[in-house]
Amino acid sequence: MSDSATETTLTIRFTADQIEAIDAWIGRSAEPKPSREEAVRQLIVGRLGADGHQSTVIPGMVTGRDIV
Repeated sequence: MSDSATETTLTIRFTADQIEAIDAWIGRSAEPKPSREEAVRQLIVGRLGADGHQSTVIPGMVTGRDIV
């Protein structure tokens, strides 16, 4: 993770369905299971390509991979 001096805290509201989807993703994750916060970080990093890898999202296009 980056230096704490460059981190920003966000407060985000999720619907019950979104929390259920996050929890299901956590359930499919390898041990040790991530917390909800870490799961959201991992999902965002992976989808936006923020980890240095190519993004898995094509803007404006919904595919089966976009459905949790």
